[in-house]
Amino acid sequence: MINIKEDFKRFVKANPKLINYVKEKDISWQKLYEIYALYGEDEKIWNEYIIDKNKGLDDLIILIKKFNLESIKSTIDGIQKVISIIQDLTKEEKSEEYIPNRKYENIDD
Repeated sequence: MINIKEDFKRFVKANPKLINYVKEKDISWQKLYEIYALYGEDEKIWNEYIIDKNKGLDDLIILIKKFNLESIKSTIDGIQKVISIIQDLTKEEKSEEYIPNRKYENIDD
């Protein structure tokens, strides 16, 4: 014989986010039990209650932890060198502005 009450308890233990959902939201254990009795463990039904709204932030933190900081530092250093070279080139160009020779300034006069 299927014991739905025991199955629901097992389901809640496997999905502790349901406990937080009941504490934080306006929903009762009775309502969740009724949903479980109707739909079982169908993932689509439980997404609203189980999926963590901060999951995206958690995933971002995990991704950042995987970055190789030495590689990032060397890339930034390389970019800074390129910027410095470009700045030096533009400074040289500005200092070599064309100045007309005064000898030919009033040739038409």
